Amino acid sequence: MIVIAVHGGAGNARPVTLKERREGVQKAMEAGWEILTHGGTALDAVEAAVRVMETLPFFNAGMGSVLNGDGIAEMDAGIMDGRNLNVGAVAAVSHIRHPVTLARRVLESEFVLLAGSGAEGFAWEHGFHHVPNRDLVTKQRLETWLENAGFSGKPAGYPWGDTVGAVALDASGSLAAATSTGGLTGKRAGRVGDSPLPGCGFWADNEWGAVSTTGLGETIVRSLLARRAVEGLERGLAPKDAADQALVYLKEKTGGWAGLILMTPNGETVARFNSSSMSYAIMRDDWKAPKFSE
Repeated sequence: MIVIAVHGGAGNARPVTLKERREGVQKAMEAGWEILTHGGTALDAVEAAVRVMETLPFFNAGMGSVLNGDGIAEMDAGIMDGRNLNVGAVAAVSHIRHPVTLARRVLESEFVLLAGSGAEGFAWEHGFHHVPNRDLVTKQRLETWLENAGFSGKPAGYPWGDTVGAVALDASGSLAAATSTGGLTGKRAGRVGDSPLPGCGFWADNEWGAVSTTGLGETIVRSLLARRAVEGLERGLAPKDAADQALVYLKEKTGGWAGLILMTPNGETVARFNSSSMSYAIMRDDWKAPKFSE
């Protein structure tokens, strides 16, 4: 059995990008699927899928990242290997084209989470290219920043998410998860949300399941949303119920909204959210065609 699921963020969908986001999650899903069908690992598949979405300007990750209060694209990402619970994550990086790949390199090191200039110094030591931040700023993100945040340093609110993520099951039975984001428009410089934090923005354990989340980072962190969803599987809940109970807990305790993709060790996968929408794509080797968000 091989399975991959990707999401392009939960929130209040902007109709102008609905078609683009559907095409984007399909493209990302196909990149991960190509790896899985050729015997690649779940870890390679989720990295490849997220890398695709980090190149698409309508997702809030990589080149499409929103701008913080200083007008800088400041990004977070995390990745996890379900075989051994190895984690790699980076936070508040501003000169990296593919934060998820830097997170993967951290996973392969003695570290778990590196932030800011320390993470970027690690990147230069390992052959990553320094990307001028202006090359990561799209016209649309700059316009949104000017209209909603300006130089105030205050978040512009939470009209949509567009954080990206992926979970996968490979032919050997291993799971992996990854998440990448630019955070909130107008956020304070140095603010870190859930995406690089294991148990919050992502989790993978071959024994129980894998998950990637999206939504209000502060509330996801406070509720440990990713880990809570997998704990539902540990208690014997069906994937839909595990995901829904985790989202209800988040809403009742914090008032937040979120979405997630959750996969079991046998490949059963659900995409659940309590916002108005979430873009996603799921593919299994016993399906004739992938499933997409409505």
